[in-house]
Amino acid sequence: LHTLRQRYGSNLIHTYAGPAMVVINPLSSPSMYSEKGCRREDTSPHIYAVAQAAYRSMLMGRQDQAVVLLGASGSGKTTNCQHLVQYLATIAGSTGKVFSAEKWQALYTVLEAFGNSSTSMNGNATRFSQIISLDFDQAGQVASASIQTLLLEKLRVARRPANEATFNVFYYLLACSDSALRTELHFNHLAENNVFGIVPLAKPEEKQKATQQFNKLQAAMKVMGISSDEQKAFWLVLGAIYHLGAAGATKAGRKQFARHEWAQKAAYLLGCSLEELSSSIFKHQPKGSLQRSTSFRQGMLRAQRSPPAGPKLTALECLEGMAAGLYSELFTLLISLLNRALKSSQHSVCSVTVVDTPGAQNPEVAGQSRGATFEELCHNYAQERLQLLFHQRTFAQELERYKEVAGTPRPPEPPPLLFSLLQHCQCHPQVRSLARTDEARGLLWLLEEEALQPGGSEDTLLERLLAYYGPQEGGKKGHDPLLPSDKPRHFFLGHSSGTNWVHYDATGWLNHVKHNPATQNASMLLQESQKKIISSLFAGRGSSALVLSGSVAGLEGGSQLALRRATSMRKTFTTGVAAVKKKSLCIQVKLQVDALIDSIKKSKLHFVHCFLPKAAGSGGDPRGLPCRRVSGSELELPAEHCEPAGLMQLDVPLLRAQLRGSRLLDALRMYRQGYPDHMVFAEFRRRFDVLAPHLTKKHGRNYIVVDEKRVRSLAPPHPASRTPCPTR
Repeated sequence: LHTLRQRYGSNLIHTYAGPAMVVINPLSSPSMYSEKGCRREDTSPHIYAVAQAAYRSMLMGRQDQAVVLLGASGSGKTTNCQHLVQYLATIAGSTGKVFSAEKWQALYTVLEAFGNSSTSMNGNATRFSQIISLDFDQAGQVASASIQTLLLEKLRVARRPANEATFNVFYYLLACSDSALRTELHFNHLAENNVFGIVPLAKPEEKQKATQQFNKLQAAMKVMGISSDEQKAFWLVLGAIYHLGAAGATKAGRKQFARHEWAQKAAYLLGCSLEELSSSIFKHQPKGSLQRSTSFRQGMLRAQRSPPAGPKLTALECLEGMAAGLYSELFTLLISLLNRALKSSQHSVCSVTVVDTPGAQNPEVAGQSRGATFEELCHNYAQERLQLLFHQRTFAQELERYKEVAGTPRPPEPPPLLFSLLQHCQCHPQVRSLARTDEARGLLWLLEEEALQPGGSEDTLLERLLAYYGPQEGGKKGHDPLLPSDKPRHFFLGHSSGTNWVHYDATGWLNHVKHNPATQNASMLLQESQKKIISSLFAGRGSSALVLSGSVAGLEGGSQLALRRATSMRKTFTTGVAAVKKKSLCIQVKLQVDALIDSIKKSKLHFVHCFLPKAAGSGGDPRGLPCRRVSGSELELPAEHCEPAGLMQLDVPLLRAQLRGSRLLDALRMYRQGYPDHMVFAEFRRRFDVLAPHLTKKHGRNYIVVDEKRVRSLAPPHPASRTPCPTR
């Protein structure tokens, strides 16, 4: 802790903790990123050093590499992800300019517009998980690239916590200065009320900045090969979502639009009639041109649209489902078009993958009094799974190596039961039936059961959850992963090994995870649009929607390695329990995280732990955060919003909690006690036999020393160990 404080006070935000890297977000734009090079032995702790180590390891071992970023929301994970990929693209180069620095900058500008928003913890938070893969050829140059996205907060377009914003692209579009586009989108006269909370920016300086960002977005999409007609299709769908929010829905009586004149504008932009739009949203049975599609696949889809048992959806929930479905389809299309610009037919050998997920969410850290939402639970679950992967690679696998060696380091304590609490499931046919039993299940499975059971409620959900995982008699905070709350339908979960207790509000969770047919109807509505610029883009996308709609985007694959990754992800969604419950929203969360872990678990992993220097913001207003992080479209930060670099203040209790939760000290102790580097004997001979050519001539390249005494004389034992390990 003292080392981190001293280095951070000296503007040294990077620190090694054994093989892992610690980065403390400076909440400013430090001048420590440049293209100036140095010798490898002179490299100081830096995010570039992580990228260099991964690249060098890939070239020498011909093994896939993966860099995983961990940390809380606002700790700078996405910024470091940008630096990682930009460094790799710069030093490696690209065959045929498949992946240039200009494309990389344009890629993040587009992703930031469509996937980022302002939250209570971060003024520019990423609201989806992304897997960026760079495929390299035999010479070590970038042959192709791809991106997959998961866990998109698609419902954010319609519903989100108070004082938080929708996706950035809506504010950019509402502030566009193109009069012809505004007229076509019916933006000349905006609605006074919008049930989705999508309203134009009020301050003149914010409007001007949003206008500039929209121009940058259009230029970036052009760089990524998205034509003007394809861009226009995006603006039409986004405009339709806005007008759906302006149309609203009735609160009682017949399910219909509250203001039909705005619904008519949405129907016009989508290229359908008002009746077709209304039927797709409220009646769940598409009519008109949609009804004439009678293929077997679509017939099966309609058969599966029958509403499950439980409370019925309200008109507003149906409307929100359509908006979420439209945005999800639009985002999936966007990722497909981005991959189109990054793919190549060049032969690739190995890849370097960078994983960036939304950070750990805790509203109390940002001074919020509200409980955490279901979306925040999903992001925290993904962080827990990645932290578990760090534990397995750092501790479990290392201890397996040392079983044959005396003086094995003392194993750290096992992780808490939180992981099993969230996803626990027995893959037995009785469990698949979703019948209520007394068998302990995870939170996601219990939530799915209660959503489908007649009379299910959040109260019953919490009763069962506390009965399975709650504190026993005399239990104390920190010994159990789950604790009850004084507020109704609230509970505590101890994330990060019990160092980050998050107060969740389960109110409305059952309605949130219910099957909403309007969400699936959005895909068919776009495919059958009378506007050719829309239907031509979305036509033919139905096959993947059967399994992966709203789940994983970017599975098209443009290279051999990309196709292999896509096949692995599809397998996750089509085997075992996934084949039975692929329509379940709760189980989709688990499957998406499973796909994320499966895509990197065979690679050599490099972990980067990003820490918050202090609590983000106060008072709950996302615009009152200490600083917006550096992003793809904002190269410099306004000085008036950032703390002076000389202060560099740290919240020591917060930093201590993050250190304990990350288990970095345990990892560092094991690193010091054990063997920091591992290499099989054959690889050791291949790399270093040039130093002893007489041994190679005498014994040959296949000679292996089996005499333990001779090995001990040739390889002195490690100072912290008693017995040498000849193959390590």
